[in-house]
Parts: sequence; structure tokens; C-alpha cells
Amino acid sequence: MDALYFDSLTLFHDPALRLLYHRWRGTYNSHLFQPAVQHVKGLLEQLSIEYWIIDLNGLPNLGLEDQFWISEEVLPRVACLPRLRQLALVLSPNVYNQLAVESILHLGDEHLRFDVQYFSDADSAFDWLINPTNSPATAAQPIVSGLVA
Repeated sequence: MDALYFDSLTLFHDPALRLLYHRWRGTYNSHLFQPAVQHVKGLLEQLSIEYWIIDLNGLPNLGLEDQFWISEEVLPRVACLPRLRQLALVLSPNVYNQLAVESILHLGDEHLRFDVQYFSDADSAFDWLINPTNSPATAAQPIVSGLVA
């Protein structure tokens, strides 16, 4: 995975999987939050992301103004991204933000063209995105001289 940089976010991008992961870090205010969200939106477009993980751990209470901004301005634009297929939301123990995210997604539900699932940890979110069959992973067989051993 490639580490991408933005002051308010921890970002990772896996070009082979077309996956973007981000988690908030630092203090919160609209002057930091909105540019960070715009940056992520730009990455989703630029990098042709298909699988997106938003880790809500570390995000302080999301302000009402930002909730409306995401619902009205951001979500409709993200929803029309042609390549985005799945969004995994890693919920934090912060019940306020859990309710805020559910409200945002409920308001924007008519726009969503991708699958959204909620998770309690990032490992489960990654697993859902890279292993859609839910079958346990099996070891790959070594290849010897072009033949499977």
C-alpha cells in the first residue's frame, strides 16, 4: 500500500486493489474537515477507486453543518463515481458519530450506487472488500517451471 499525505488524515492507497483507506487524526473543525473531505473526494476520482474504507475512529463529534454539507454536496458527487463499488465504514465507539453517519447515508440513500457495510474493526472491513466470497483464504500452490506443484 502507498501512504498518501494530508495533515488531518491517515491515508493508504493500494493501486493493485484500487482501494483507499482513511482515518481522521488530530483536532476537528470545519476549516480542517472540509478540505480533508475534498481531498479524499479528489483521490477517489483521480485514482479510480473501487473499494473505499472510512475509519471513523479518531473523528471527534461531527458538526451539524458538516453533516448537512456532506449530505447535500459531497455524497451526491461521490455517489456518481463510475468505478466506486463498495464502501466499508469502520464505526468508532462514538455513538454520536455512528448516528450522524447513518443519518447522512439515509439522506443520501437515493444517490448511492455502491454497496455500503458497517464494521467494528478495519480488519473485517478489509476482509469484506478483498474477499467477497466470505470463504476462508487458502494457501497458493507454488509454481515450479511453469507447472503447479
